[in-house]
Amino acid sequence: MKILGHRGLPVLYKENTLQSLLAPFSFGADGIETDVRLTKDGVPVLIHDETLTNFCGAGVRVGDLTLAELKEYKSNGETIPTLEEFLKLAPKNRCLNIEVKEYEAGELSVLICKTFYEGEIIFSSFNHRLINELKERYSGLKFGYLFDEQHISMSDEEILALFDKNTYSAHLPVIGLLYFPERLVNIIKELKKREIKIVLWTVNSKNDIARITEYVDYVITDDVRIFL
Repeated sequence: MKILGHRGLPVLYKENTLQSLLAPFSFGADGIETDVRLTKDGVPVLIHDETLTNFCGAGVRVGDLTLAELKEYKSNGETIPTLEEFLKLAPKNRCLNIEVKEYEAGELSVLICKTFYEGEIIFSSFNHRLINELKERYSGLKFGYLFDEQHISMSDEEILALFDKNTYSAHLPVIGLLYFPERLVNIIKELKKREIKIVLWTVNSKNDIARITEYVDYVITDDVRIFL
């Protein structure tokens, strides 16, 4: 089971900053998960939220700022890094889970990762159409579908059908084990039969996955120290 820092190590540092994203590696983590959006001038940057409210208290949208303008906003001296900046600093031959937040950021993120990083990269998104398109276009890369409450209405058959071709992983919320334990476990077992990797987020206690540890391939956690 590989341990990935959720947006880095947010229990110690501001999430998605270089300080946070690089910290898990010093504790021996296998990698990190981070989010990608585009600036107004089309540069992929690493931030989860659509606005800067949680980052520095500014209610401005990331997509309304050029990169130069975005870099003027800071949190404890840290700015929001570009995808390229992070890739150039990240240790090689580790695992990066790149979550694409916006459709427009998809292909550019893939191309930048291919250019600047040597190691395992998994591209995931809640936008299943985007993943469908990318996995057809880049058959040699790893792609995964993210699921949350917006997908509850999907039938098990519809979920499993997504994994019929060239799909590496399923990214499932660990909280689903609390609300839909039987259904989620059954889906996980079926996916494992199809040799799909199981990624659980956000796991902040070993007890959260005690009953299904044998099926879990990747854990995304706010505090990698719990598992290391």
